[in-house]
Amino acid sequence: MTLCFAAFITVLKICAKPQVHNKTLCEAVVKTLNEYTGNIMGTDAGHISRLMSCDNNLSPKNVIQPMREADLSQISSGMSKYVLPLLKAEMIPQAILALQNMALSTASDSTKIGSLSKAELAYKTAFDPAAFFADIFHFTATEVENKSGKNDIAEVTEEYVTGFDGSLIRLEESKILNTEELDITLDCDDFEAVFRKVDHDEALALKNKSGIGLYYLDISDSAFNYENLNEYLLDSVGMYVYSRTQIKNFEERKKARSIGIKALRLMKENGQPDEKGTGNELGEMLLFTFMEGGLHAPKLLSKVEITTDAHRFKSKSDSVHLLKKKVNGEICYQLVFGASSISGSIIDAIDTAFEVLAVIKNGRKNERQMVESTLFNNTYDPETTERLKQIIIPSKQRTAAPDMAFGIFIGYTINVSEDDNDDFRTLAVEKMKADIREAVPYIEKKATELNLTMHSYYFYFLPFNDAENDKKQIMDELLGGA
Repeated sequence: MTLCFAAFITVLKICAKPQVHNKTLCEAVVKTLNEYTGNIMGTDAGHISRLMSCDNNLSPKNVIQPMREADLSQISSGMSKYVLPLLKAEMIPQAILALQNMALSTASDSTKIGSLSKAELAYKTAFDPAAFFADIFHFTATEVENKSGKNDIAEVTEEYVTGFDGSLIRLEESKILNTEELDITLDCDDFEAVFRKVDHDEALALKNKSGIGLYYLDISDSAFNYENLNEYLLDSVGMYVYSRTQIKNFEERKKARSIGIKALRLMKENGQPDEKGTGNELGEMLLFTFMEGGLHAPKLLSKVEITTDAHRFKSKSDSVHLLKKKVNGEICYQLVFGASSISGSIIDAIDTAFEVLAVIKNGRKNERQMVESTLFNNTYDPETTERLKQIIIPSKQRTAAPDMAFGIFIGYTINVSEDDNDDFRTLAVEKMKADIREAVPYIEKKATELNLTMHSYYFYFLPFNDAENDKKQIMDELLGGA
């Protein structure tokens, strides 16, 4: 039996509430394409009759082509809004089974029924009615001519539809959860007190919107002072090492005051201070800090979590964060994979970071699997886990995964020599701006050479007095407390 558009509407009519006619159902179904198009089926009263008798095809301009370009999640939402209220709830399982049977007899092995392959539909026993009707509408509009059902449309009868046993399948309600942002784990007020932001005019001329943040630490005695930085790292080490669920468990067990010392002990077990790849390197920790405090992208995984909970994936990322954005009025998300580098030379640090970014990009499938596998394995409470799944994993509600973006922390040695404190501050800020001005074209060149221009970049720069030695000393002091 051919599943054409007329057959689809006939099945719905058999399962509809009293006083719901073919014209009402046709217009409700087609309205899922665009609720603002008015009477998309036309004003000719006979047009519906000719459609239902398979004498006419659907309009290429008003239905077929728009359906080829439509987002199935939009169609599904429209089915919930316009079509499901017209049907008897107790008849929906029989409508689904009748349409499933007809679709399987009509589609070839290689033909998609909306989002489903023929094999997937054959073994499907759990259905979201709105999503399934969206799949059927897509199939009857784009894969089957309505006229092709002329010879057997009369066989789509009430006896045929009610002959299916609705108890054989299970209905699942589609629910679009509110995708609220995760909470930032760090105290942003403390971040702004430790890291001083420098206003500058530099921007990256890349295909996707990117950003450059330039910061410096307190200055005293004509040098950067690390005292507040050391205290800040000590205060935030628990958030860096542990997941939100683990921190909540500490708090529920009245052990919140021991989070920091336990985190330091775990880091010390992972490796030596300043050992790259363990989470014990200053750049890895500051990357997490700037992604949350500067970019406001909540942590999904820090380097410590990547090297412990997700060690089997051998990820090259120094952290992973979730960035929620609004583009052209629409909410979208990016998975921000991080790389960090601290070196005496700003150019050497950029080179090192891009080496990591290239590896992350080439292994993007593994990196995404690492995120999904780790996050959904008791890292968050059930409600947050479900919210993250809806954001990160493609589905009928979200047809594409979040874009991959890159977050980069660069630490380097600033070459400024001045004994007067005020002059040092002025010269340091001027030198930082000059350093970034020279770094921007180099970053653009590296992204082009490595074929990485299709991503957004979020760079954060922080100068040191003597980057190579200072980073070791800072981490020695931090982990010495363990």
